[in-house]
Amino acid sequence: MHQQVSLLLTLILLLATGEGSLAVGTPSAIIRTTCAAVGRPGGEVGYDTCVGLLSADPAAAAAKDAGQLAVVATNLTVANVTSTVLVLDDLVKNLGDCLRYYRDMNKTLDAALGDLRAGRVEAASGKLLDANGVPDSCDIQLFEGSAKKNPMRKENTDADLLSRLAYAITDLQLPNPPRHRR
Repeated sequence: MHQQVSLLLTLILLLATGEGSLAVGTPSAIIRTTCAAVGRPGGEVGYDTCVGLLSADPAAAAAKDAGQLAVVATNLTVANVTSTVLVLDDLVKNLGDCLRYYRDMNKTLDAALGDLRAGRVEAASGKLLDANGVPDSCDIQLFEGSAKKNPMRKENTDADLLSRLAYAITDLQLPNPPRHRR
């Protein structure tokens, strides 16, 4: 399975070079013939895409027939799916952590609302300050994960901005508002 992940990483590296095209030599005759067949109008994959993907794998250049190219294409697919599963596993774990952070933030904000409604501005201010770090914690959790993907960027940015706004407005009500406690 590690060989397949290695093949996928090689493919990604090759796709990232040469202005989006593969920096690979002339494709073999079997690659060109097979890709012409699948790249015909109404086909599943365009000719250039087919050639690019297969040319990224040295096993395709050594293939003797379409059957061997099918094995190469399937191995590339397995590597891609394996990598995708790893990314999804990491995202699910990290999103679970973010969910816990936000549930705790929600409880803190509910308590801050109770304090504000009861006139306990200083207590509310402390709770709102505590809530400020949650969106950043979620961003960091997602950024530092192996997936390096953050599907929550906009929501985290919005929550951070709103929590800072609530804190700043609450602090305006204090007799001696603290400056930049964060």
